[in-house]
Amino acid sequence: MEKPDNTDDFLAKWASGELSEKEINAFKKSKDYTLYETILEGTKLLDVPTVDREQLFDRIKEDVSKEKKVIPLIPRWAYAAVASIALILGYTFFFNQNITHQSGFGEQLAVTLPDGSEAILNAKSKLYYKKGNWEQTERTVFLEGEAFFKVKKGNTFTVKSDKNSVSVLGTQFNVNASAGFFEVICYEGKVKVENSTSSRIITRGQAVRSIKSSFEEWKLNDSVPSWTIGESSFTNTPLQQVISALEKQYKITIKSRNIDLAQRYTGGFAHNNLQNALQTIFDAMNIKFIFTNNDTIELSEE
Repeated sequence: MEKPDNTDDFLAKWASGELSEKEINAFKKSKDYTLYETILEGTKLLDVPTVDREQLFDRIKEDVSKEKKVIPLIPRWAYAAVASIALILGYTFFFNQNITHQSGFGEQLAVTLPDGSEAILNAKSKLYYKKGNWEQTERTVFLEGEAFFKVKKGNTFTVKSDKNSVSVLGTQFNVNASAGFFEVICYEGKVKVENSTSSRIITRGQAVRSIKSSFEEWKLNDSVPSWTIGESSFTNTPLQQVISALEKQYKITIKSRNIDLAQRYTGGFAHNNLQNALQTIFDAMNIKFIFTNNDTIELSEE
């Protein structure tokens, strides 16, 4: 693209959308276009007072007239603006970047967090946290699914999911979180469990479950979550959560249109044999199951 006779008028027209299609296409092919586009796009991302682009270029025009000299297509201030924008955006990106870990069907995934704490994700679970200032501020992770945490002592460590959270200083605990369901089991130390309406503090061997904001509590003697050693176990758990666990472990779809998913199940299933797992659960619940294809199962009442 040839350099326009009046650079500042040209840029003002471009900024206000007054260039012809031919002029725009020619400008886009020039080496200067990318830089100016970066400047104008970058200003949209910054939390600063709105700037009138036409006024900005009018000021450039006035300065040029006063000095009575031709300015290059890319003025000096443009380079400084690009550098500032790049620095600010880079800083923001680094400190707000989410680090995400996600497990697949039937998979467990071990994760070491920035402070040395550990998390083991159960099947089809997702954990993420912001990268910046992990150890200088409160340690916070976000969970979708189930994970077993071994937390090193230090600042408050918080696991969040929807309107629920678990806060600790140093301990071992399991969290199972999904829509309308939040369950925490403490294996060592002490944890504080909160939802939108209330909170509970539990210690080793205690468990709490929040279903639609109501807390249920029970006790157990396990030293680690059973799913970490190849078997999922449940204590008076809604059938819907048991079915969800089956689907995640075996990569199957279970259709349950005519089944009461609120009924409770106590027991477990192994992770190495689907047929046995189905029989263990549904025979005890007097529910029939049938394979409609290799990975789809339909339930019905006996």
